[in-house]
Amino acid sequence: MMGDRGKRRIRWITDDAVILSDTFERGNKKVKKTKLVRLSPERTRWTSTHISGPNKYSQFAYQISSDGNQTSHLEFTGSHIEYTKERMAPNVIASLTSRILEEDSRTWKLLAKVMEEDVGGSR
Repeated sequence: MMGDRGKRRIRWITDDAVILSDTFERGNKKVKKTKLVRLSPERTRWTSTHISGPNKYSQFAYQISSDGNQTSHLEFTGSHIEYTKERMAPNVIASLTSRILEEDSRTWKLLAKVMEEDVGGSR
């Protein structure tokens, strides 16, 4: 999903827990993030907690819910932590929220495209 701009290392620590170590470029800067992902397949749910990187302790929960026989939707709840030296103005928080929403949406659209290609190729 990160293409040529990044790499991901995957390390399973239990049957339902994995550590993802991502390295990618944002602008001219190299960013490293490590996340602990806990899976709950029986509930089609997972959580992702940043354990290192610029957003340490941020946590995101995902749940896939059925809309019928052939459709579903992704429910998302996030607690994003942004470390700053000064208090952020409301307009800065709004801008950051928009940027994060756009980045996350782009990532999920890439994943959906890859999944659709994978499913389409296996038919």
